[in-house]
Amino acid sequence: MSKLPGFEKLRNIFLQIGYRQYSSAMSSPLWKGVVVIGGGTALAQGITIISTPIITRLYIPSDFGLLGIYSSILTILLVIASLRYEYAIPVPKDSSRAANILILCLMIITGVTGILCISFLLIGSRIAEMLDLQDLLPYSWLVLVGLLGAGIYQALNYWAIRQRDYPRITRTKINQSLGGSLSKILFGLLSLGPLGLILGHIVSNVAGIYTFIKAIVKKDRDAFGDISVIGIKSVAQDYRSFPMYTAPATLLFAVSLQIPVFMLTVMYGLDVVGWYTLAHQMLALPVALISGSMAQAFYGEAAKGVRESPEILRRLYLDTTKKLALIGIPLLGMIAIIAPWIFPIVFGSAWEEAGLFCLPLALVAVSQFIVTPTSKLAVYGFNHWDLYFNCARTVMVFGGFYFASMFNFGPLVTLTLYGAIMAVMYFVLYLLNLCAIDRLHLGGRSCFQ
Repeated sequence: MSKLPGFEKLRNIFLQIGYRQYSSAMSSPLWKGVVVIGGGTALAQGITIISTPIITRLYIPSDFGLLGIYSSILTILLVIASLRYEYAIPVPKDSSRAANILILCLMIITGVTGILCISFLLIGSRIAEMLDLQDLLPYSWLVLVGLLGAGIYQALNYWAIRQRDYPRITRTKINQSLGGSLSKILFGLLSLGPLGLILGHIVSNVAGIYTFIKAIVKKDRDAFGDISVIGIKSVAQDYRSFPMYTAPATLLFAVSLQIPVFMLTVMYGLDVVGWYTLAHQMLALPVALISGSMAQAFYGEAAKGVRESPEILRRLYLDTTKKLALIGIPLLGMIAIIAPWIFPIVFGSAWEEAGLFCLPLALVAVSQFIVTPTSKLAVYGFNHWDLYFNCARTVMVFGGFYFASMFNFGPLVTLTLYGAIMAVMYFVLYLLNLCAIDRLHLGGRSCFQ
């Protein structure tokens, strides 16, 4: 995609604007990371905002519904793609050990994709029938393509976080947004239907891989000189808490977030899923812009705090969540209030219901905006708390949708119930993180110490 005519020139224009705006970033490593990553994310999301009204007129709601199902399946599978070993990449003091973890991740990603390929060939149609996902069956092979590409990008992204190479992360985000948006528009003009949206989604996931690999070859080659089978086995053993606790916990977290897509498909059909997908995407823009950037930068600072000065973590945690609340509540609240009037005008009359869906989904978005970036129970050494919490949240979310189906609630009432459940569970997660930090400060041991 980067070879499209004018792509490089357009990308460089966005980059120049971003770097001029944020060149005087704060000296704090955390906020410097947030500003640099956030600046790139802002430009990337700006591209998405500009392109979405075009895309919604090239595709129908049911096409977006299929994209939503595809994206949900990919999100869940991506959790097990490298068994969450990528989370360990920023942690070791020794770069050679981190390099061994990266290679371990790439090996696991390849193996998991191969196993899933065989499984899809043998029982894919049965699974699709059992889950009422027959509409996705013609595109199931693209799940594997997307998983391999997104898994590789994810692992390389954590290496860049370790190196605090925030400008390069910014560049990949712009590549992904431009590549994905242009692809969806091009395939929409070719009338490819849901296939065009899925292919565009794949392009947006893999567009930054080459940038990361080039940086490793140029700057970090020495760190990979000590790669060995013994080294890979050693880091796999030392960081086994990630596949043992973090992977199951994150899998349950992903499932709890994707339950709405699958339940709405069964309860109301693809059009409703399409409206939900667009509403969720629009509310996710500020989350990705600020909260998502904060999550990547906070991860590195939290890991450093655990290693060097645990006493600062509580203050950092409280200050960060307070700032996120002051930003997120008015911002997302305003979007939710005006969405029912704005959506039909901007995206077309077929998307009026998506604007209404923004009202209950804002509860989820605000809670996620505030709590998720600073929720690092694995970093604090409380992986098992994360697992237990996500078990409870998954049960609660599924129970909410089951309750709604039992009483034949409409889509809007069902999503309101879902929003209330998620808001309560995010508040519980906030308290768990605060308790974990307090225990760490009082002498508890992190798994990285």
